[in-house]
Amino acid sequence: MATIVLARHVETEKNLRDIHGASGLASVTLRGQDQVAHLARTLRSRAVTLTAVVATPTPQAVSSARLIAGELQLPYEGELGLPAVHLGVAAGLSTAELRSAHPQAHRSIDLFRARVISAAELEIPASEAAKDLEKRLVGWWRTEGRKRCRDRLVVGSNSTVLMISHLLNGVLPTDSRYRYLATPNGTARMWREEADGWRAVPAFPQQSWPDVEQLRISSPDGAVAVTRHVPSWAASRRTVILIPGYFGSSRHGPYGLYNRLARAWSWQGFETLTVDPLGSGDSTPVFRDFTSEVRSIEIVSEWASRHGSSLLLVGHSMGGATALRARDQAGAENWLVWCLAPLCRLVDLSRVFLRGRQLDELHRTGRTYRHGLELRRDMIDESGAAWDAHCKDVDGVWLGGADQYTAGMDLTAIPTARVRVIEGADHNFSTNDSPARLLASTGAALTALTGPMPSTDQ
Repeated sequence: MATIVLARHVETEKNLRDIHGASGLASVTLRGQDQVAHLARTLRSRAVTLTAVVATPTPQAVSSARLIAGELQLPYEGELGLPAVHLGVAAGLSTAELRSAHPQAHRSIDLFRARVISAAELEIPASEAAKDLEKRLVGWWRTEGRKRCRDRLVVGSNSTVLMISHLLNGVLPTDSRYRYLATPNGTARMWREEADGWRAVPAFPQQSWPDVEQLRISSPDGAVAVTRHVPSWAASRRTVILIPGYFGSSRHGPYGLYNRLARAWSWQGFETLTVDPLGSGDSTPVFRDFTSEVRSIEIVSEWASRHGSSLLLVGHSMGGATALRARDQAGAENWLVWCLAPLCRLVDLSRVFLRGRQLDELHRTGRTYRHGLELRRDMIDESGAAWDAHCKDVDGVWLGGADQYTAGMDLTAIPTARVRVIEGADHNFSTNDSPARLLASTGAALTALTGPMPSTDQ
């Protein structure tokens, strides 16, 4: 039974400059070299039988293929006769240059990358039409591709990986299903030949069209509203559950923080679920307390675990304590917990977050109000107890360097190596370029967690 493993080239100088289409910038970056080693380890761990490495004819794919072939100790058999898509006026321009020179073409590419439009709907002057692309792709596969790709690692550019993967899935460029796939540099997918064609391993999820799905997960305690961000290409075995803080209880997060994180992480291959806890957002409007917060995450975790995933719980603000308590109650030692700007204890809330009348009211009556939400002393005490009991076991903490709420926190129980600071960031990681730097830092940490290629029986 023949196998094809298809990989996107590793990071090169072209990626750093964000250039569209053809470019001779093929020098592999330090991160790209790490991706070479990681891809080789992944393929060896699955004992995939490959006879050689080939590349599509772009400088980035060729330089990457040569390095990967050396790492795998396989022969490099040269280039395939499948050029990348010609992007017309966009070719050779960075995103910023394209937006300035050809705003309509930039908008069209942006919509394609967001999976709003198909390849046939792209409007880029002087670019290759979908019908022409389809003709040469089918011709290439018939005359060269079927033979030269069998039992090979095929390293391609973004557009050639898209062409070949859709072709193997039975989708041609004029098909409305021919849409963008998020293919991170240095990631791979495998296909096995069957009597009637090729089967992707693992299979592409039905929900990847579109790649965001709205769910309501039912339970005897109520229904929890969830947004599921499904990876389209490099699927990981680990699912991420993003847990909001008490005052950022929407699945979107403050300033869209959770949406941005979920989209970026799913594009890295991690199915990511954002949650409205019971009593908030679109979930069942029950009485909200710390117990209902934890129960919400238990409901979502039980649902995700049934799909065979190991979990990473990421809690923002008071959600950090929720994540820690949920893992403890589940007794799931293989779950990981990360905390973003954890603000879980009364002593920390009292320094800046709650002051004056609100703090007096909390001590006197056991409750206070902020941003229209009731915050109770019993909830804070339970959250603080969960943090104190379990924070030493947290797997990662991200703090905002300009977060006045978490400044002065006692973090001595947490190993220093697990704490990262995003300088200049506020409590919601919304200041200046702090969202991008948080995405880069968490993305690098997620890359370190990426397991081997899923087994062929999935």
